[in-house]
Amino acid sequence: MLAGSFFKMNHTVIAGEKLSTVLHLLPSHEIFKGHFPGMPVVPGVCMVEMMKEILEEVVGKKTKMKKAGNIKFLHVLDPNAYPEIEAELKIKESENTFIVTAKIHKGDLVFFKMDAVFVAE
Repeated sequence: MLAGSFFKMNHTVIAGEKLSTVLHLLPSHEIFKGHFPGMPVVPGVCMVEMMKEILEEVVGKKTKMKKAGNIKFLHVLDPNAYPEIEAELKIKESENTFIVTAKIHKGDLVFFKMDAVFVAE
């Protein structure tokens, strides 16, 4: 679980199927000592996990990823250069299945995009 130690969520707004939240990255996290020393980069797997944890927080259920597609890492995300970023998720729910379109960005600069299907555990 990365929430609380790797990132914190603030100012979450939910409007219908759309969610927007401000994320504060914590560059002191252990992950950045190995990825990469002196030049930290948010690992792609952590971006995917952050979207999963945000989804779970909103729907109040543990999930697992069933399918992922169209995952794109568009810019390097340095937690020192961009300690505050935004996450946007569009969530469609049907019978304990969640179809998610997500992105992490700072203004017009998009770091990550993903389409995925999660199922409640």
